[in-house]
Amino acid sequence: MALNSIVVSDSTTLISLINIERFELLFKFSDMIIISPAVYNEVSIKKSAKRVLDEHITLSKVIILEPKNSKKIKELLIRLDLGESESIVLAEEQNLPLIIDEKKGKKIALSFGLELIGLIGILLVYKKRGYLSNDEIVVIVEELREVSFRVSDELLGLLLG
Repeated sequence: MALNSIVVSDSTTLISLINIERFELLFKFSDMIIISPAVYNEVSIKKSAKRVLDEHITLSKVIILEPKNSKKIKELLIRLDLGESESIVLAEEQNLPLIIDEKKGKKIALSFGLELIGLIGILLVYKKRGYLSNDEIVVIVEELREVSFRVSDELLGLLLG
């Protein structure tokens, strides 16, 4: 995936990067991130995360947009949570790539024909572009594991390979 000026994001990547104090990493990948109201609510449960998100909203780096197709959101809610459902519909409506990490959400988003990337995919793009070295990636992955973001040793090996 090429670097994008605007992407839609689900909450997991945002929460994970805020938790390891590396939220700024996203803005090497994209100039602006669009999130749905449900994603905002999921991310901003913790006051510290809300503060980071609100700061980036003030800077117009993060924008909250309400998806329009509530019928499709309701259909997705049978299998996904509200944040994932809104994110998929929003990415489809805006015709933008989607940052999403949950397997079930990825599978459904792919069935909609969306362009997807997860946090590990973003790290891979950074490695290929020379933004991050293997040593930096190992440190970031260890930090992510400490905040319960699952990265298998096999995936880490592929990322470093």
